[in-house]
Amino acid sequence: MRKWRRRFQWEKLFPWKKGFPWRIAGRILDRRAIMIYFAAWLLFFAVTPGHKGAMAILGGFSPQESRGMDILGIIRWNLCVLPPVAVSILFMDVEMGVLRVYTMVRSGSMKKWFLARLLGIAAANLVYLLLFVGIAEIGMGSGDYKRNGFGLFLAVFFLHSFLMSVFSVALCGKNRRVHKAVVFYLLVEGIMVVIGDNFPRTAACLPPYWGMIQQVGGSSTGYLFGIIILSAVIIVVSAVFIKKGLRA
Repeated sequence: MRKWRRRFQWEKLFPWKKGFPWRIAGRILDRRAIMIYFAAWLLFFAVTPGHKGAMAILGGFSPQESRGMDILGIIRWNLCVLPPVAVSILFMDVEMGVLRVYTMVRSGSMKKWFLARLLGIAAANLVYLLLFVGIAEIGMGSGDYKRNGFGLFLAVFFLHSFLMSVFSVALCGKNRRVHKAVVFYLLVEGIMVVIGDNFPRTAACLPPYWGMIQQVGGSSTGYLFGIIILSAVIIVVSAVFIKKGLRA
């Protein structure tokens, strides 16, 4: 095996060597993470009879179409976004602790160390979404991939869950104050969703609704472009904040 690896010289293909995010992705997507994901998926399928497609479950809801407060929709949305965010927080809580002193040295630089873990968080969010879609397609025959807006659904949900993951990790900071991330999550995915559901006109301006295909599916191109750009800006700012916290 060693001779085979030398012959193909993987280091030339992946110049970051051991710091390349494939290894980090394998660490963040460990047995605990996969168990969290599968437990969440089983729960979704159990509590949403008649809605077996990924777009129906992960697509959120539209306040404009609600009659009164959609309590079940609010709870389901919080559960949909929580698993990849929780996995990212648990992973980075360990990585930003004492362990980083050794792993950062092995990575060669803080930039490589941080970028590898940021891409690992992205991988954890993407795997959560794609595996769920795959399970729904193979096991339930939902046929979502044939529907209009399927690509947009994947993009907006991934971008939102990734945004929540990175921002939550940023709030943990170097002092590893996980409770700040929990409060932030409840504020955004809980209180803001309730506000948007009670006042539908405000939903378009509230971040949690940016990830709901049921809410943004019929929106204009300009609006969709705007929320994608704004989400990307928040992710970049959060990443810069995390990196500065590591230097302090």
